[in-house]
Amino acid sequence: MDIHVAYASSLFKENGHDLKGIFNLFYNAVSQCISINTIDAYCTGGEMLFGGKPVVPDDREFLTGCIIHALENFHPNVEKAASRLAQFNQEYKELKEMSAKIKEVSFWTVITRSNKQINAYIKRKREIESETISIDELLNIAFYKFSQVNGTFKQFKEGFNRFLEMK
Repeated sequence: MDIHVAYASSLFKENGHDLKGIFNLFYNAVSQCISINTIDAYCTGGEMLFGGKPVVPDDREFLTGCIIHALENFHPNVEKAASRLAQFNQEYKELKEMSAKIKEVSFWTVITRSNKQINAYIKRKREIESETISIDELLNIAFYKFSQVNGTFKQFKEGFNRFLEMK
């Protein structure tokens, strides 16, 4: 399962959280992705209540199962996580700069796409915003963040399992 990087941006930008905080950020990113996919599936599948509200089941078991499966097969790679974090930070900075440049031009320039440079910014901005990351890669980022505070792999796995039992 792939998760939009935008859903996990809090985990990428986090600094100084304890183990529970890191797990919450990870859990929320995966949960948000599953919830949005579930709502989309039910809305397009036609299962609706009176008044047009979608019937959305409780996905906590599915979510927990996905995370446990990823955790069982997890092998940390700190260098890869550090590289992915550096890439995120660079793209985040680039995204902020492009957003500022797009805001500088008139609304009609953006709508009519009459400026080639602005068109390139818009295209690149959409590419960055639509990037995805796998649960395994996101788990690697979470472990990297945890290991920066002198945590061990064993503590990470045991702590994450305790956290999932509480959910």
